[in-house]
Amino acid sequence: MSDNFFYKNIGKKISQIREKKNISQEKLSFKSGVDRTYICRIEKGFANPSIRIIEKIASALNVSIYLLIKN
Repeated sequence: MSDNFFYKNIGKKISQIREKKNISQEKLSFKSGVDRTYICRIEKGFANPSIRIIEKIASALNVSIYLLIKN
């Protein structure tokens, strides 16, 4: 599995969870402290976020970090 697939998968999961919880990227940005444009790039698979950023987003979504990084 390539790194790119790993990060695209994380982005897809973040987007799905965020939409299911009816949270905008802007609100997720505010809750997580991560710039909205960076969240957009993560969701589209164009960014490779650090584990700390993934942790901040998971916390803001009120989900386990494991849920975002598992296959």
